Amino acid sequence: MDGQLLPLASAGPAENMAIDQALLEAVDGGTAPVLRFYRWTEPTLSLGYFQKASNRNRHSASQALTMVRRATGGGAIVHDSELTYSFAWPLEKTSTGARTDLYRQTHRAVIAALSDFGIPASRWGDLSSAATEQDPFLCFMRRTDEDLIVSGYKVVGSAQRTGRRAVLQHGSILLAASPHAPELPGVNNLAGKSIDALQLADRVANRIAEVFSLNFVFFPSDEAIKRRAMVISQERFDSQNWNEKR
Repeated sequence: MDGQLLPLASAGPAENMAIDQALLEAVDGGTAPVLRFYRWTEPTLSLGYFQKASNRNRHSASQALTMVRRATGGGAIVHDSELTYSFAWPLEKTSTGARTDLYRQTHRAVIAALSDFGIPASRWGDLSSAATEQDPFLCFMRRTDEDLIVSGYKVVGSAQRTGRRAVLQHGSILLAASPHAPELPGVNNLAGKSIDALQLADRVANRIAEVFSLNFVFFPSDEAIKRRAMVISQERFDSQNWNEKR
């Protein structure tokens, strides 16, 4: 199967979220699967869709950051020393609930990519059945079965949003501790490495292509996606009503 690959790029908080939504809509409308890697033009705190904006007071180190509310659930993420990905995948039929297979296959590709750099990572579900705190503010303080763990710390977490005929999965791969979340080390800290975002993005793309049997074609820009993302950004992710809706 052919897929579209967007090369690593940086954008602002609202624009990043709007591009992901526009890509979900495109795949929902029948385009090929799309894998995107991105970074952020400024350190940003993204809230999970169901989190209360007032709860950001629970984490003092990130309170000065620009905030955006994601369309997916989960806990808050400090986007700084990390690599963000999104993967829009077509569905044969619509059903409720998370696509666990998509989580598992994507994270299997990330495990293989990290292994290529000599970094062993494991699913939390394969390591422990111990209960954890149910609702910490930060995503990387939470644990679910599909989260990826290096040396006891969560380094990869993902979340999904489903359309009519497609699902968007996006997630964060921590590269290093941020001054805005110093309690969360990344893979470079934990493994004594110096992997940069571009190196990791290239390797993860190759491994996702293998796992999903995809032939990726570079998809550097699309004017229709850009125009749609601009509208979505203005109507939703750049709106105070959206970001502080809870």
